[in-house]
Amino acid sequence: MNYLLDTNIVSMLDRRRHSQAPMLIEWLDRNGASLFLSVMTVVEIDAGILKLRREGKTGRAAELENLVSTILADFNDRVLPVDADTARHIARLGELVHRQPIGLPDLIIAATAVRHGLVLLTRNMSELGRLGIAARDPFVDLPPDV
Repeated sequence: MNYLLDTNIVSMLDRRRHSQAPMLIEWLDRNGASLFLSVMTVVEIDAGILKLRREGKTGRAAELENLVSTILADFNDRVLPVDADTARHIARLGELVHRQPIGLPDLIIAATAVRHGLVLLTRNMSELGRLGIAARDPFVDLPPDV
């Protein structure tokens, strides 16, 4: 089984957050080769860094830039792009929830998981659970080791 990490799971890789989820961090370390990221996660983290810089929080921005560099080096070819098939999945998933829309970044991440046959690990089951995709909250139910 392979997994796509939602941005809210990737954010736990920040050393300042390790104490919030030590079992998850250990699981991520043990199962690294089976973990993937959406390019949308890179966008979301970089947007957060730019906001920190705009707000004058340059120290924290530098810390997160180092984290992103490490994550990109570790994941390397496991950062998945948005291709035409993923785009079509985004549209289909968006249509499923058109009466109560889900934000585009979340749809992109969910569609990336669907496109590549991955289970999405997220803390946002209240939103993403409505899509009917393979997803789980590792804070509630940590997957077995791969």
